[in-house]
Amino acid sequence: MGLLRHFPKTIWRRLPPFGGGIALVALAASTGSFSLAIRCHAKTTTPVISTGLKNLGNTCYMNAQLQCAFHIPAVRNIVLSSEGETRNEVTESPPDDSTLVEDSELSPQPSEASLATKELFDGMVKAAETNAPAFLPRTFCIRLGIPPMVQQDSQEFWKLLLPAIGTEKLVDLYKGVYVDYISALDGSGRERRRDEVFLDLSLDVSKSSDLISSLRQDFGEPELLSVSEGNGWRPEKGADKVEAHKGSSLVAKGLPSILQFHLKRFNYDWETDKTTKINKRFTFPEDLDLSSVCSELNEGEADLVRYVLQSVVVHVGEYGVGHYYSYVRPDMDSDSWYRFNDDVVKKVSFQEVIDDVYGGATQRDDASASTGDDTGFLRGLRRIFRRRKGVLFGWGGKTSNAYVVQYVRKDDLPFLYGRSTAGKDKI
Repeated sequence: MGLLRHFPKTIWRRLPPFGGGIALVALAASTGSFSLAIRCHAKTTTPVISTGLKNLGNTCYMNAQLQCAFHIPAVRNIVLSSEGETRNEVTESPPDDSTLVEDSELSPQPSEASLATKELFDGMVKAAETNAPAFLPRTFCIRLGIPPMVQQDSQEFWKLLLPAIGTEKLVDLYKGVYVDYISALDGSGRERRRDEVFLDLSLDVSKSSDLISSLRQDFGEPELLSVSEGNGWRPEKGADKVEAHKGSSLVAKGLPSILQFHLKRFNYDWETDKTTKINKRFTFPEDLDLSSVCSELNEGEADLVRYVLQSVVVHVGEYGVGHYYSYVRPDMDSDSWYRFNDDVVKKVSFQEVIDDVYGGATQRDDASASTGDDTGFLRGLRRIFRRRKGVLFGWGGKTSNAYVVQYVRKDDLPFLYGRSTAGKDKI
């Protein structure tokens, strides 16, 4: 069951595979956490840029997501610092059983997922520093029981790995909160509110064509619970039903430093019992301002809702068969982007990124839309296969599009990237 054995007290079920693999989703989990020191080194002149990760068969989903996390220095440093507490081995007398239990509770050890990820990132750093070939993640898969020949879902993989690493500081970087509410419309002020914790926000690409519009659908106008239509709200047991608004709202203080959006491109049809991929065009900005989406934006909170695009996980193919790769911006002081396609790493322009990740066709048909990594005959072949009826698709072709979109908060760049606040003005 792959990662399953490293998630204690967790209940699992199998879902139809998204992106051509086995999707394992946690229904409930209870994992311990412990405090770790974070080594946030000052930003060096040259950022660490991975030389890639080898694909062990069908591990592209894993490689793509790991590159997005690895290239945020704060994430990388937390993982590399996962050494746990050092236990004092010298004792006056042999401890009894109760002492062993107490020591175990006071000095939790790093999880297997934490140690495996630390080993992986350490190997990636060394490969980058020595310009060595792409790192081989075989040990990482072995330690976590990941079957390398089974394709899995990239978004679900990260949502399983993150809590399994068991480091609260790491989870807190991705963890946000939004509010579900029901408010009576009878003037009584009766209301029910509940905080919902998230590691990413899932957006339905079938109902909108851009990120902000999709967010407004989910966190904008509430649903009317109408008594006349039989779905009024009963505030308490025995009370009469009343008209009410039901909805969800984003609040600035609930947003995380690293904000992930999962674009729901796989659609299950209950009538046909088939799952298909939605390859329609869906856009998102390089600079994201959520002030128009967040409710209760108070004075002094404007900086909490401003983000900049850091990476994108792309899926190319259809449901049940496909490939993942990612685009990453390792240095937020630079406009340089890289495509991490397993062990093939290529520097690309931002225009090439959006041509590929938005999905659908563009009207651009010029030299700037070329891949830059082919010449002569090979470039000609690639352009022929990417062109349909006079328009041009992105690098991955007509079925390539963003699956996971990752932003970092501008105000947190000094912490996330270990640099002075002066660089913030360049973003």
